[in-house]
Amino acid sequence: MVMMVMGLYFLDDLLSWVVCVIGRVDVLRGLRRLHWFRDRDPVEEELRGWEWDRPPVRPRAYLGLGVSEVAYRYCSTLRNVWLRRNRRVQGSAKGPVLLGALLHGVFHAAAEDARRMLVLGRSGWEAYEALASRARRRVRGLGCREEWCVRLYKHLVLGWCAEASRAEALMGGGGVSWLPWLTEYRVDGSVLGLSSQLRVDALGEAGVVVELKYGRPGDRHRVGLAGYALALEASLEAPVDYGLLIYVDRLMDPTPRIKLEPVYISGSLRREFLVARDEAIDVVLGPEPPKPSSCPEHCPFREVCGL
Repeated sequence: MVMMVMGLYFLDDLLSWVVCVIGRVDVLRGLRRLHWFRDRDPVEEELRGWEWDRPPVRPRAYLGLGVSEVAYRYCSTLRNVWLRRNRRVQGSAKGPVLLGALLHGVFHAAAEDARRMLVLGRSGWEAYEALASRARRRVRGLGCREEWCVRLYKHLVLGWCAEASRAEALMGGGGVSWLPWLTEYRVDGSVLGLSSQLRVDALGEAGVVVELKYGRPGDRHRVGLAGYALALEASLEAPVDYGLLIYVDRLMDPTPRIKLEPVYISGSLRREFLVARDEAIDVVLGPEPPKPSSCPEHCPFREVCGL
């Protein structure tokens, strides 16, 4: 009997570390294997985003919360959310947060640059040569002067341009056969009590929601995927059943590394997100929460709380 806990399904043969070239074939193969879980544990209609006007999807209040505020819960008392929403405290970004922001910037730039070149009619190898030749200048424009930013940009561009060349060869060319994902995709989550300006890291083929993370995998990241899936369903009125978490690590190494984790966005994951959302709403509307007994070093509000 297969154990299904919090909608998390690890595909061991796809979770190995690989060179940072996101292979379309490997990703699609992993997602196809999630069909088995969907068939045996289908999402209930009441847990679809388009049911935004009925419980449990309907929120207790409309506060414009971010998915990260709801899902990630690095503060056990949610004091960080209360401070941000009631005191308008922004906090100070620290090491891992800053690295994550740079990672997202490089990922978005590489995808958009490759997409633009391919739309303009460049072949895969022509696009890569052109983009690689100005990679250093491009990432410096993003505010990153570190060598790992240049390497990561080139690796991502190489992977996407190689996929385009492969598609062109198999499909006979004569037009755009394949394009990188849509990155920084904006979605209105206001009917769910979330922000009207949510940004999904990327949307893949067949409506797969993609999130990019720096560092170690975490259970709460899958809960975040459920939040984005619900928002997309509320906006597009189409089911979003699959997600992909991309973990990037070893940024300082000569070759950046990634880990791909396909996720079935099950009913249990959706319920967990909705419960966390309502808890966050209650905290924001309630009295000031106590300071947590422990606080992670990277918390932007650590100095504010005096910890």
